[in-house]
This record gives sequence, C-alpha cells and structure tokens, in this order.
Amino acid sequence: MRRRRRRNRKLLYALQISWIVLAITATIVIITQSSKWFGNGDNAEVNAAGTIDNNGEPNGPTDQDSSGDIHTGTPTPEVTITPTVSPEGSGNQAEGDGTGQVTPSITPGVGDNDETTNQGETTTPVDNDDSSASTSNSDRVIDPDKPMVALTFDDGPYPPVTKRILETLEKNDARATFFVMGNRVDTYGDTLKLVHDAGNQIGNHSYSHKDLTKLDQKGIEHEVDYSNELINEKANVGDAYLRPPYGAKSEKVSQYVKVPMIAWCVDTLDWQSRDKNKVFEEVKRSVSDGAIVLMHDLYPSTADAIELIVPWLVKQGYQVVTVEEMFKAKGIELEPGKIYYNAK
Repeated sequence: MRRRRRRNRKLLYALQISWIVLAITATIVIITQSSKWFGNGDNAEVNAAGTIDNNGEPNGPTDQDSSGDIHTGTPTPEVTITPTVSPEGSGNQAEGDGTGQVTPSITPGVGDNDETTNQGETTTPVDNDDSSASTSNSDRVIDPDKPMVALTFDDGPYPPVTKRILETLEKNDARATFFVMGNRVDTYGDTLKLVHDAGNQIGNHSYSHKDLTKLDQKGIEHEVDYSNELINEKANVGDAYLRPPYGAKSEKVSQYVKVPMIAWCVDTLDWQSRDKNKVFEEVKRSVSDGAIVLMHDLYPSTADAIELIVPWLVKQGYQVVTVEEMFKAKGIELEPGKIYYNAK
C-alpha cells in the first residue's frame, strides 16, 4: 500500500513538472510570435523591397549611391547592390578597365515613385516643336583656362530637395546636371521642367534603375530609350547623356547605348552618411579641375550640403558647370557608347 502511494506521488510530481515545462514553452512561443506580428515600431528602416527610412525621406538611390521609395506599380529594381569601379581623380576619361576603388553606386529602394510628398504635382507637357527650350545659359561664359567642376545628381527629381538645390545654384550663378529616373517623370514633370528651364542639364538614369549589364538588347533599349522619350515629353533635351545605374558597363551596353555615358570620379556617399558635413568634407578632399561629383537629389541633407559646397567651390575659383559645358570648354568630344569619369 505504501509503495503504491509512493508511486502515485512520483507520478503526480512528474505530471506537475510536465505541465510547468509546457506552460513555459507556450509562453515563449506566444512572445516570439507577437514580436513578429506587431514588429518593432521603433525601426522604420527600409526593408528588402525598399520603402521608407526613419526620417520619412525617400530611400535612396536601389545610386544611389553610391549613387537610395514607395513602390507604386512600376518595375521593381533589383535590391542587390552592384559594385561599380570608380577611378581615382585623374583616371582616363574614356572607357577603360577602371583601376580605381570599387564602390556601390546606390542604396536599395530607388526606382519607383515616392508617396511621401507631392503625389499630386501637376505636370505640363512641353511643346516638342518649340526649339527655344531654354535660354538660361545663353549669356554664360565658361573660361577654359579656369578650373571647373560638374556637380551631378541622380535618382530625382524629388521636389522638396531638387527645388532647394536649384535655389542654391541660382544664387551662385552655378549649373549642374540632373540624371533623372524615367518612372519619376510623370509624377514630378513640373520639377523636371524647372530644372531644365533654369539652365541645368538633364541626363538619363534609365527608366527603373535596372543593371543594364544584366539585360538583353531589348531590355537595355527599353530602359534607356523609353526613359529618354518620357524626359523629352517634359523638356526638350534630345538624346540625353546616360548615367548607367550603378555605373555598371559592359561591351554589350556600349554596343546598344547610342549616347555618351557619364560616370564620376568623386563619390560623396551622401546616400550613406545623410550628413551635410561629411558630404562637404568629401568634396573638399577629392575635388579637382575637371571632376565629376556624384550626389542624389533625394535627401534634405544633400540640399544642406550643397549650400556649403557651391559657395566654397566658387570661392576656390571653380566654375560650377554642367557636364556638357565642361567637356565642351575643355575641347573633349564625347563619343556614343563610351563612359567618361572626368574631363581630364
């Protein structure tokens, strides 16, 4: 009898232990699942699909960027950062193997329209029969004997930032080159027209920021030609220079791209730091006569940096010019299908 009672007590004890273990396990599972369902509300960083960051800014260019948005049904760019060769300052301006350091030219998420602001911006088609597209540069004199630099901006337009950059350029009688995304043109067409009418150069950064080296002929021509068509519906630019996404190039791309391709020799990494002082310091450290500087008109911090950079360049004796102005002043004739890193 005593043995039976002892066995019963042991069995009861074992059952109690089992129930406690099950209860603890269930609690852990519930806590784990809850964190997955509700997420971490403190972290709004962009995910693999690329949406928005903590500051509510469009995430840069999928350039970003180096060369950093809300997806609204347009083709989604690849989120894998493809390295591109960014030669040192005095690298050969014509196409070559590129022996400089390897840097990514953009962050995940670029290529689609933003839903953060100005979705309702009215766009006005341009009359493509009007040959007087812009006369803002008619009285500009570029001295080929003085140093010059070309500031370039990828992945726009984005009105809150692009317009601030335009204001700084205007105050300093400076011009820049804006490599725009084709799938942003319909939404931000009026801003694109403002950029053009202010005497700045409009370049083509493809339709949806796909790596052209991974596309066939049809894909390359769609990304480049369709984007150029959309740009010309808003501003008469003709065959716009191309900045290939990620700065990626290949013999196949050179074969099917019928315009000059423009890379860069100064990468500010503005998409990465989001810090105006770091961007400014990189320009001060790396800029030289004939340099092409890479930035993105997506981030308020870049507009802040431009307010420091442009006056400083002017004070140092630089002429702040478009890519086209710089190569023309230096007597360098650009060839279709070739990629240029600077005007040296």
